[in-house]
Amino acid sequence: MKRLSLLFVWCLTLTAAAQTNREITISENIAYRTDVGKNTVLDLAQPQFGPQKDRPAILIIHGGGWNAGSKNDGVYQSLMRYYAQKGYVVANMNYRLTGEAPLPACIEDVRCAIRWMKANAQKLGIDPQRIGTYGHSAGGHLSLMAGVAAESKAFADDKDPWKQYDCSVACAAGGAPPTEIGRAGDWADHTEWWPIGYIGKSKTPFLVLQGGEDPIVRPNLTEDWVVKMQRAGASVDYVKVHGQHGVAFDQQLEFTRPAMDAFFARYLKYEDPSVSFEQMKVVEYGGSGPQKAVAVREKSLTDFVVYRPMIMKEKMPVLIFCNGGCMDTSIGYENMLSDIASYGYVVVAVGELQMLAQHEKDRQTPSSMVKKALDWISKQAADSASPYYQKIDTDHIAAAGHSCGGAQVLANAADPRMKTYLILNAGMGTMTMADANPQSLNNLHGPILYLVGGSTDVAWQNAQVDYKAIKKVPVVLADNTKSGHGGTYEQPNGGANARMVRAWLDWQLKGKQENEKIFIDGDLTGYDNFTIQHKNYKK
Repeated sequence: MKRLSLLFVWCLTLTAAAQTNREITISENIAYRTDVGKNTVLDLAQPQFGPQKDRPAILIIHGGGWNAGSKNDGVYQSLMRYYAQKGYVVANMNYRLTGEAPLPACIEDVRCAIRWMKANAQKLGIDPQRIGTYGHSAGGHLSLMAGVAAESKAFADDKDPWKQYDCSVACAAGGAPPTEIGRAGDWADHTEWWPIGYIGKSKTPFLVLQGGEDPIVRPNLTEDWVVKMQRAGASVDYVKVHGQHGVAFDQQLEFTRPAMDAFFARYLKYEDPSVSFEQMKVVEYGGSGPQKAVAVREKSLTDFVVYRPMIMKEKMPVLIFCNGGCMDTSIGYENMLSDIASYGYVVVAVGELQMLAQHEKDRQTPSSMVKKALDWISKQAADSASPYYQKIDTDHIAAAGHSCGGAQVLANAADPRMKTYLILNAGMGTMTMADANPQSLNNLHGPILYLVGGSTDVAWQNAQVDYKAIKKVPVVLADNTKSGHGGTYEQPNGGANARMVRAWLDWQLKGKQENEKIFIDGDLTGYDNFTIQHKNYKK
């Protein structure tokens, strides 16, 4: 008991308050082990508001190449306060650097700190089953290694004073994390020191944040680990953005911090009302537009993906999107949908958020999903507690679908909330599909664009039949004559078809009348291999 009391002799206690008067106490230089040197200390930030027991906790692990760095860096100090003011108990640790003790000492210290938190959980007011980790660079490596702790038997640290406690964590996040050493040498010979040595052997959820131009931690090595883990069935969220080694440290925080917030809220079961989504993905660095976009899975709409600007500054039109085959994933269209969102649109796409194409589910969706999306977006627009409140223009909603998804759009054509339609490589002709048939065309009440892929497109003939049959509303038939049924949607930013789709949306939903020259005047500059025709327009 004497030893335990010494551990709780706080060297210094400070009080900090957020702008919302969320008071926290900060205790510095607490020894989580005393047997291996003076550097095994941590700072602790504890919320003085809300419940004082069974709270979620986060352990922050500094970077510095394993031979430098400190918990005292302003970035880690700020991060500690940030999460404490969100209701987490936060420990910000030092560990033995390689100049003091070689690898794997730092790995052992992180495990010891986790065990210390669990040993003192009651005094700290934390739930020992709700501890997560975050680190950057070398700290990212150590955080991911904490995530595989339950599966690793290679670190039997007999000196660990808390070795009787479990050192597993509920989740682990890493910014620019070395998943393998990437060069020859003694460290590379020890795969048990690196996350790459535990493919498919961890049930812990991970979040990996990576800069696409990082010259220190090469993205290809990070992605190799992410892909291998995901294919092995592990839960790994991967957020890759433009930036170098400082991503998630002091670069691109507008992307990485919300991703971390959602990750910890999801897996530590801390309900933060300011975080509406559970998972986030950045596609092609957020698109080519001025408002960098993300793909998110909203807590209140888990069977859809919402593609939207990361920072929503203005009221935006909406696109509801249905997938080819009426499938439950939009991953084959994410390049296009993310790019559209980056130009100031909110896109609600049928199907759960998928991190890899290999995760695609072979399952069809009902046409009623369109109404579900419309109902959800309408509710969000009217809810003052929603991040979409006053950011959604419900007077300007379009619906688009590819192949079978186009039939799903036509099955819902009567819904008055739709102002325009986009039927991509689809058409009814004389058939019935996805609750739609030729009579569904009579329900159209706004302009419609058909976009097909030439005579090799299996939907080409049906689209011609629909074009001739439509009498009441303006209709345009655009033909990318060499693109086939698959179109260009998986090309960078969705290719030429995506640009045509955005031009239509800008014209119909944003009132950009200059785009009339494409669809009415037939000016196809920049659209090689396209033909276009229209009818029912009054100049």
